[in-house]
Amino acid sequence: MKKKEDIIKKRCITCNTEKVANTAFYMSNNDFHKIDKRFPVCKGCVKKTIDFTNLNTLYDILQQMNRPFLIEVWEAAISEAERNDRELFGLYLKSVLLNHKSLNWNDSVFDKNISDIQKSDDFNKNTDISFTVTREMIIRWGSNYEPEDYMNLEDFYTRMQLSNKIETPQEEAYLKKLAVISLKMDKELVAGKYSQVKQLGDLFSKYMADSKFRASDKTDADKSGGIRNFGTIYAEVEKDSHIPPWEEFRLVKNISQDLIDKTIMHIENFTLRLNKIERMTTPPDDTPKLQEELEQ
Repeated sequence: MKKKEDIIKKRCITCNTEKVANTAFYMSNNDFHKIDKRFPVCKGCVKKTIDFTNLNTLYDILQQMNRPFLIEVWEAAISEAERNDRELFGLYLKSVLLNHKSLNWNDSVFDKNISDIQKSDDFNKNTDISFTVTREMIIRWGSNYEPEDYMNLEDFYTRMQLSNKIETPQEEAYLKKLAVISLKMDKELVAGKYSQVKQLGDLFSKYMADSKFRASDKTDADKSGGIRNFGTIYAEVEKDSHIPPWEEFRLVKNISQDLIDKTIMHIENFTLRLNKIERMTTPPDDTPKLQEELEQ
């Protein structure tokens, strides 16, 4: 058994939870993760990200890990998972590590008819950029990019998906626009066109704010998954606007204190109904009054 001080912890970039690195995170073959060779998203969050009815979600994870998709290994893993009630992605990854450890994403085989799996070194001899542009990428981004552009677009797109919960078509549209703007900014920066970089940067910041992808733009309701109590409602309203004092509100709306009386009655009736007690039909007499009303 390892000593307590020997247990290395790692924080998941998706759920922000600290977990034991060796057991809670998959091994990664990506140079970006070479410090501890662990994928920065925990196993639990990876499994939630993958939708097996949409293999693009699987491809995205494997590409981030720089692990290959091998159709025959995948189908064998499906059969074993169904036969022995095992977890599919972990089973597939284990088989790849045991039998195809030297292969990376560029060695992927999506078609059974391609039986000769090339080693990554052989692949790199035949291309300047070790990256395969798939049909899904062309559908997502269009056909007007170079392979390196697709690689950068896909890298930004996948990293943002892993760190944000993309649920609506609007969020998906924002994510694609941000990826394209990021790509253009990088190119203009290399070309030394700093005025264009600033314009693109301003647009990028606006889209990030509008989409609420930045942590600073998320409200407490966004972070918790919804408004949970009246206190949260008041806090959210006061954060973005001004709630005037009752006297100011009364003068603007030209209404009397009776509105408050009735509101109190409805709230108390709600409590009485919960406790199965007889309801009130008139407001209580002891509610606070405005001084001028008491004088009338």
